Amino acid sequence: MKRQIEETIKQALRIGLYLTGKNKSEENTENSLREEDEKIVREVLSKQNIENKLEQYNRLNSNIEESWKQWQVTRNRHTRIIRYREIGIAATIALLFAIGSYWFYPENITLAPVHTAQIQAGSFKATLYTGDNKVIELKENMQAVLTQDSSVVVAHNELKHSAVTGAPTINTLVVPKGGEFSLVLADGTKIWLNADSRLKYPTSFSGTNREVELEGEAYFEVQHDDQIPFFVKTSQSTIRVYGTTFNVKAYPDDSFQKTTLETGSIGLFVDDKEFRLTPNEQAILNPSKDVEIVKVNARQQSVWRHGRFLFANERLEDIMAQLGRWYDVNIFFVGTRARELHFSGEIDRYEKIDKVLRMIELTTNISFSINGKTITITPE
Repeated sequence: MKRQIEETIKQALRIGLYLTGKNKSEENTENSLREEDEKIVREVLSKQNIENKLEQYNRLNSNIEESWKQWQVTRNRHTRIIRYREIGIAATIALLFAIGSYWFYPENITLAPVHTAQIQAGSFKATLYTGDNKVIELKENMQAVLTQDSSVVVAHNELKHSAVTGAPTINTLVVPKGGEFSLVLADGTKIWLNADSRLKYPTSFSGTNREVELEGEAYFEVQHDDQIPFFVKTSQSTIRVYGTTFNVKAYPDDSFQKTTLETGSIGLFVDDKEFRLTPNEQAILNPSKDVEIVKVNARQQSVWRHGRFLFANERLEDIMAQLGRWYDVNIFFVGTRARELHFSGEIDRYEKIDKVLRMIELTTNISFSINGKTITITPE
């Protein structure tokens, strides 16, 4: 028995190194994950398997069951930001129990296969619809001059306009699900568009205002001009920009529109009433057009443009909507309870979808199943 327990501990430590990626930098081959360890990882990473095995193990010691319940209560009472190192630690502890029961009850377990090969993280891509009825597909790492006068070019995953004379035309840049792209307007304003977003804008600005229309999510770095103010229109509001950087999340199917100010000053107009924001404030607009202004870390709201997912006590339904847009998948909830669960965590946006889902499973009572490009969420 003692030898089995010691071996279990060694196995769990190796798995912890595997999950945190530390074994890649270790020269000692004893820390690398063996084939039989990987088999165990695949078996016990299933939350249902962990709970089933733990239940069997608890029959040997009722104190363990009580400790497990206390841990669950503590987990539900505190919101925790799960980072890579913490994930490895938490997973190692869970796996220690699960692997231990694996040795005590080595029955054969067959997990349902998960086919994620056709689910890919997003990439740089967009479609440009020009005012003269042209449709131009923009692809990752594409380099091209799109107009005869070289006023519109695409390079380094960015569409750039230069100031030109003559009457402007209205373009629309559409970023599909599973995409992202950036844009520089003729006045020097830079805009990053997230997946499933569209921006309508003029090829050059004239008159007394600069105005664009947004559906979806975008980060703005607006070129300051006291004489010609900049406006962003969404379906529910108008944002007046006084020279600043800010993030707007205005998807039609989201519960709220969120406007977050990073630097400078902006005014959110809703039914002719202006709400002024100062840096690190977020205006939350609900479907009834009520506005709540809260303090936030503004940089965290736009980490998506730096290739990160960051969830701060967000509803699972809203999180899955983000994942659905980025990975271009369909989301299906079994029942309504799981939709209202809250989750906090951070992970690389370019990770495989199954790793992102496992991170969520570690701290919520749900399970995921994938069939083609549909993800089903089931409460446990």
